[in-house]
Amino acid sequence: METLGGFPFEALEYDQRGEPTSTALDALQAHVQSTGTTDLLMIAHGFRNNAGEARDLYRRFLQNFSAHITREELAPALASRSYATAGVFWPSKAFSEGPSRSEGEAQHLEDREAAALDDARAELLVLRNDIVTAGQRDTVDRALALLDALEASTDTQDEFVALLLSLVGTSADADPTEGFEEVTAQRGADLFAKLAAPIILPTVRRDGDGGVMMLDSGGASGSGSSDGAPLFIGGALKSIAGRVGQVLNLTTWYMMKNRSGSVGTNGVAAAVRALKARHPALRVHLIGHSLGGRCMAACAKALCADPRVQPDSLSLLQAAFSHDGLSQDNGHGDRGFFREVIEHGIVRGPFISTFSYQDTIVGKAYAISSRLAGDNVKAVGDKDDQYGGIGRNGTQRTSESTTQVVGSVGMRYSYPPRVVNNLDGSGGRIKDHGDVTNHEVTYAVACAVAET
Repeated sequence: METLGGFPFEALEYDQRGEPTSTALDALQAHVQSTGTTDLLMIAHGFRNNAGEARDLYRRFLQNFSAHITREELAPALASRSYATAGVFWPSKAFSEGPSRSEGEAQHLEDREAAALDDARAELLVLRNDIVTAGQRDTVDRALALLDALEASTDTQDEFVALLLSLVGTSADADPTEGFEEVTAQRGADLFAKLAAPIILPTVRRDGDGGVMMLDSGGASGSGSSDGAPLFIGGALKSIAGRVGQVLNLTTWYMMKNRSGSVGTNGVAAAVRALKARHPALRVHLIGHSLGGRCMAACAKALCADPRVQPDSLSLLQAAFSHDGLSQDNGHGDRGFFREVIEHGIVRGPFISTFSYQDTIVGKAYAISSRLAGDNVKAVGDKDDQYGGIGRNGTQRTSESTTQVVGSVGMRYSYPPRVVNNLDGSGGRIKDHGDVTNHEVTYAVACAVAET
């Protein structure tokens, strides 16, 4: 095995169906057997990481995690253990953030309108060549052929959007809390119309308003920075072509959600079962960032099936799935997609989940879903919205949960068992979606590992 971040490390690679593409699990099994490993950290990256970025994420996380093992308050539990680590690598695609409102100054709008069609064509080619399966490329080609006619015909807009959303596919085990059925039930032209006005995503939570920053027509503008300026999504370009990118983002977002779930359900869960079968005393710690959080939640859900296998801890770091994903009822009669993880008490030790109001990536993804799935015209994607992300808002409508702040290194965490321990990093501990390898977050995870 190679060494990464100071630990023995194995790369577990999977295709989009969650099938392993190497024999790395065999090597990991042999290492655990020969070294007497007591603890295995399995980490999954998100939808904004390619393989190189994922490896760097793992390296930084593990380096900071290793610094906590010998701390005075954790050494009695952690210092004598023997560790191995495994990084999950799955074919993900970055969620395009596009230009911010501040980049859309009036003198540049004309040029941007002219370039919008070229930008849309380029993004469709990336979708065709780098993301979809070979069997789906004809669908993207048909969408490309319609691109020049979008402005002239609402029927063409309907067909174009239907083609894109068909790439997501259907599932008998679809998540009813994510809004996909509501989106696909609408005409494509209506979805484009909903994207004509900007979506306002606040980056500062205000007491007394349910977490939503209300702005009038003269409100602040900006790109979502640490000073609390809200993020304006879309709305600057008036052409239909200028809104294609948001529809492509939504399509890719749903595709990657399904893909991460398949990797967790089929690939990672099978690896955990195999490891626990040969090494019953091995502590397995599941850690997932972004859609890697969804991957690990899907793994935990799959482990609920007989014969049950219990991971020893589960750490969701700015996870990208519905904030109602663990609820008994999302307020509209639907169970959370991962509810079984709670009901089966499948996590033997601590279950932690970080969130931050500064996570504008999860916020943006769910703000777009909320605008298109519902009738929201103001700030969206927050805790009282039907469509919001756990990495931005924490768990919602989940009675089996507690919330505490992400504290400084050295503080004593209390992680009650059989509940989700929400850790609020808003206000500086978690500055953005990717800020999950810092000393404070890795210390919170080390504290969870120490309780196993």
